[in-house]
Amino acid sequence: MLLVTTGTPLVTTGTPLVTVVITLCVVGLLLWLVNRFIPMQGQIKGLLNAVVVIAVVLWLLKIVGLFDNLSQFHIGNNMPLVTVVITLCVVGLLLWLINRFIPMQGQIKGILNGVVVIVVVLWLLKVFGLFDYLYQFRVGH
Repeated sequence: MLLVTTGTPLVTTGTPLVTVVITLCVVGLLLWLVNRFIPMQGQIKGLLNAVVVIAVVLWLLKIVGLFDNLSQFHIGNNMPLVTVVITLCVVGLLLWLINRFIPMQGQIKGILNGVVVIVVVLWLLKVFGLFDYLYQFRVGH
């Protein structure tokens, strides 16, 4: 187990440092081989690299134990903050992929983006507990 100078364990799950280093080297080598020898568009390579880097960072956070600590922060209706952040990232990535790679008219893209933004804002209002607060307002008699 890797120890910091204060004596507190850095790797909390018991994964040896050698295993982490070897895994990172293998992932880096595979990513280099894919980028170097497999022909594909630059945009797809960039997306592939981003996905792999995000996956590796999340894996490292899990190994070090920081990912578990992030799930302790709750917002609104007792939903973990990390769930909200991951959901927003996935929705944003899917919307970007649709806008970038699916050909459609500009008006349809605008409508799609507007609907997604409205749905996400309503979901965030519900998550933070503000959606129920809006029901208290009455119009008219």
